[in-house]
Amino acid sequence: MKRVYLIRHGLPDFPEGKRMCLGRTDLPLSLEGRGQAEQMAAGLPPVTAVFSSPLSRAVQTAQAILPDVTVLEGLRELDAGDWDGLTFEQISARYPELFAARANNPCLPLPNAEDEAAGLARFTAAMNAAAEKAAGDFAVVAHGGVIGLFLQKLGLPRRKPAYTEVISLIWDNGKFHVLEEKSYA
Repeated sequence: MKRVYLIRHGLPDFPEGKRMCLGRTDLPLSLEGRGQAEQMAAGLPPVTAVFSSPLSRAVQTAQAILPDVTVLEGLRELDAGDWDGLTFEQISARYPELFAARANNPCLPLPNAEDEAAGLARFTAAMNAAAEKAAGDFAVVAHGGVIGLFLQKLGLPRRKPAYTEVISLIWDNGKFHVLEEKSYA
């Protein structure tokens, strides 16, 4: 049995401070995001390993926990397709009907985006690989979209965790179970 700390990365450094739809777009942490990561890491119990998405905002958050981070491609965020890297102002101007409809149903698919089932399968496989590789308790730093899908798979309501929120899991007999959710943001 291993304890697993599933963590959303810290606040990205959005260009000109304008929030945007992030999937494969690679932004580093903002100054505030680095502070969030440091605060989260200071409160986290010791771990034997840290696994991260390859995107810099996740790697930088993971390095606040341990400098030696194992990057797993499968932990990356869902590809947001045509919306990826666009500000929400740009999205509402280019896709007004879908943008308005997603206000009521955020699960509506984005144009040319990664299929959520495929993204969840990829992420789950990476989580299992991390659990198999870690010698003891470990941390995983990833992204809000894929974490939300994974939490839903574990029986929780689907939601995007706050920046640097920690979800404590147990990995036992090849299965993950939720213990606790804690926000450090």
